[in-house]
Amino acid sequence: MLKAFDGIFIMKRMSRKSFIALLIAVVLIGAFAVGFLIISQRERGEYSSTPEEQSQNPPQLVLAPVLSAYLYELNGYWTRDSGSDLPIYVTNLTYGVRNAGNGDAESVTVVLKVDGGTYSEQTVSLLRPYEGYANSFSLMVLYDNSKTIDLYASCMESSDSAELTIYATLPRHFNSDLCKLFITPNEVNVVQTKNQILSDKFPLVPNWVALRDWVGNSITYQYDSNVHGVSEYWQLPKETLQLRTGDCEDYAILLCSLLRADGWSPNDVYVVLGKNSNNEYHAWVKINLGVLGWYNIEPQQNGWSTLIGDFLSLSGYEAICYFNDTQYHTT
Repeated sequence: MLKAFDGIFIMKRMSRKSFIALLIAVVLIGAFAVGFLIISQRERGEYSSTPEEQSQNPPQLVLAPVLSAYLYELNGYWTRDSGSDLPIYVTNLTYGVRNAGNGDAESVTVVLKVDGGTYSEQTVSLLRPYEGYANSFSLMVLYDNSKTIDLYASCMESSDSAELTIYATLPRHFNSDLCKLFITPNEVNVVQTKNQILSDKFPLVPNWVALRDWVGNSITYQYDSNVHGVSEYWQLPKETLQLRTGDCEDYAILLCSLLRADGWSPNDVYVVLGKNSNNEYHAWVKINLGVLGWYNIEPQQNGWSTLIGDFLSLSGYEAICYFNDTQYHTT
């Protein structure tokens, strides 16, 4: 009996060993299969590593430039255009491009365009990370016009652009810094009108009388609110000649411009702005007639108002300031 029992025990013991051996074999085969599958996927680019593997093998840093363009106005001012004698706005602008990336930007092209036409073009050979290129320029814009500036910056790997529109809107109210710009003796319409008036005048009539007669007879008084929809709107002489309407300062500005176009010195003829005791404002012209001295002209009247008529029209007004195309004075 004991021998039979020992035989059974030995068989059971051998069966347990065989089972463990078989289990180990299965595990090894499975591990081998998984490893083979991973290797195959890596070769085909299909395998995605685990976060632990990624932390052990960080991705390579990609170096690339990133261009950032900028364009803005530094300041601006009004002046007189030497060619047309009309107001122009001079704007000073700055522009540039920065490399905001972590790689070098090589052969960077910087192009400026004004109203669609190429204004300038530069090439920057190299911009290292966080380096920049900057420049500035000035641009003239005729009154009541605008210009659009476009900036384009590009290299092989990156590009950027910026746009800015400059509006040169002429202030149309009293401004001590801009009054002189409204007197335009060399503007083509003023010169042509002056020549026509003097060629048609009676020979014995002084030029200044012929010019004041024409202004008083040819321009119709209109409130700014009726013509321009605002309470105050100073017209340039060219506009008054085209509209054939205006209010008091438009008459005075036109007459002063015509007299200056006829050769009167800037020391001898001015537009005068004044007010009366009721705080009502008015504009007229004063002229130096030599031995006769200074004389105040009401430009809305004609020659028949000379002396007595002008005096009655302007009595009660006190001058605040006077100006022409080169001078401005306060009283």
